[in-house]
Amino acid sequence: MWNQLRGRQGAAQGSFHALKPLSLQVNRGQSLGIVGLNGAGKSTLLQLAAGTLTPSAGQVVSHGRVAALLELGSGFNPEATGRENIYLYAATMGMDRAQVADRIDSIIEFSGLRDALDMPVKTYSSGMQVRLAFSVATSVDPDVLIVDEALSVGDGVFAKRSFDRVMQLREKGTALLLCSHALFHVDLFCDKTLWLDRGQLKAFGPTATVVPQYQEFLDALNQVPLPPADPEGTDSHTEVAEGLISAARPELVRLLQAEVWLDGISGKELRGHSMQSHLVVDMHLQVSEPEPNPRAAVVISSDSGKIIGSTFCDAGAIRAHNDQGHASIRFELPHLPLNKGRYRVGVYLLCKDARYVYEWVDPFAHIELKAAGSNQGPWLMPGAWVSLPSSAP
Repeated sequence: MWNQLRGRQGAAQGSFHALKPLSLQVNRGQSLGIVGLNGAGKSTLLQLAAGTLTPSAGQVVSHGRVAALLELGSGFNPEATGRENIYLYAATMGMDRAQVADRIDSIIEFSGLRDALDMPVKTYSSGMQVRLAFSVATSVDPDVLIVDEALSVGDGVFAKRSFDRVMQLREKGTALLLCSHALFHVDLFCDKTLWLDRGQLKAFGPTATVVPQYQEFLDALNQVPLPPADPEGTDSHTEVAEGLISAARPELVRLLQAEVWLDGISGKELRGHSMQSHLVVDMHLQVSEPEPNPRAAVVISSDSGKIIGSTFCDAGAIRAHNDQGHASIRFELPHLPLNKGRYRVGVYLLCKDARYVYEWVDPFAHIELKAAGSNQGPWLMPGAWVSLPSSAP
């Protein structure tokens, strides 16, 4: 299996091309992230790869079964039931009725829509439609999986299952093309990343190189990326006011409240001294039966967004201390080993294996440090210089 796009200049004078000449190849087992601002050409590229758009110049060549999760509800007949649409949608990916019948029970089970399966899809919420589409697309053993912002939809339980399913497909050798504004999705799943800007290739290479470059670009525009809009009509990111965090998905895991302290003072703008100040981050959570032991993380970044360091609590460290599932955990970092400058402190809540992020706020607070001396770089090396006795020649 492989998927190849080749582009060449061929625009008529005065015409507009959403995507400029571009050539790339994605092989079996590879994963490609695609990032860029709205209007950069990301969705156009994915639709070309999926075969739902025909290139005006160049060619797209695919080998193997391609499953695509693009525009919400595309490929569904709104008048047909969910069960009927399973067969219709799978047929567009090259599966016959007998093959679908063999898998329909697992598709229904994964979607969690058994009670609504014989209702017309037009009665489904947008989240239900995406759940059904994702369940079908990832159950047909695709050689190429194309995902356009579909990994953060649905409730917390389904979102986590979708992450696990994509991981399983990757391990089996499925090629992945993923477009997402949530950069940690790209960092988690993708070996390489393509950055598009107004239809042109801006950067292409290892994700660890391209994503920080793109993050710096966003920070320069003062456009810190947020997760895509929740299909039920609310944003899936958390909103912060006076340390209180309002979660959009309370049924699984909630980040109830967080506080950042520097030298005994809490706030969002804190000042201290390098190698002297004491950083404390408190996180108050609500856990649940499906996820009784999530993991908390603290990330310290430069003001431009480059990660300087991160830390995860141990698996099993978070445990409920009452019947409501409330839990609390603290991270302490004495003698902050950071040079003078301004830094971001982010708080994250993840599943127990630290692969899926339920909620995050980054930056949650800023700290500004003063330091004497001429040391360079953000990290102050906490070692010591010792004089050695002179040795005989």
